[in-house]
Amino acid sequence: MVSESTKTTLLLLFGIGLLLNPVYLYPNNLDGTEPVVTYEVEPVENESRAESVVAFSEQTLTCGTERACALEREVAERGSIEYNHSVAEREEAHLDPTQQRWARYNLVAIDGQFYAPEVRQDGERTMLTHRELSTMEALDHIAVPSNETSPEVRRAVETGSVTVVDHRIPEFERGDPIAHEGEVYAVAGRSYSWGLSENVLVWRGLFVLVGVTSVAVAWDLRGRE
Repeated sequence: MVSESTKTTLLLLFGIGLLLNPVYLYPNNLDGTEPVVTYEVEPVENESRAESVVAFSEQTLTCGTERACALEREVAERGSIEYNHSVAEREEAHLDPTQQRWARYNLVAIDGQFYAPEVRQDGERTMLTHRELSTMEALDHIAVPSNETSPEVRRAVETGSVTVVDHRIPEFERGDPIAHEGEVYAVAGRSYSWGLSENVLVWRGLFVLVGVTSVAVAWDLRGRE
């Protein structure tokens, strides 16, 4: 049977735990001054929306008339280019300029058409080519599987939104579409605020009130022992 002394100690610890509740509720925003970001997420349901998502994703290199896209335009016009060195995988460092160019994107957009860069290697000979994709194929090509993302991203696609404090969600900041259970989702909007929601403040206030009461009662009981 639990003694009165043990009960008093447990009540005291319970009260102290509640008084520390700001550490558990938004620990990075104790004083309400850090930025709060809410991401609104919705399924990509039509080609027009898909085109917008793909075009603004950081995975897509959109080529205009600038010199930076000379290689990509040449590959698109000629069908392929032979390169006399092997092209390293995306994760490898210390690439030469041509390798760096080819490794920095998953998709290229030229004159409204999307292409997936492909590499065919045979020893030291490498063939750079483009595979033409429709808009919806391009969306699927760059979509990141939800099981490879953070719990915050998965919560957003499952509930329609997610709110974070004092940080950004990398996938959403890069404009990555997210593939989840047969559908592709993308950020439809962002809202920014500083401070805490009324709901969080109410819970904090309630925890503090109950915590103070618990500590006071435990202290009184301790004094009577």
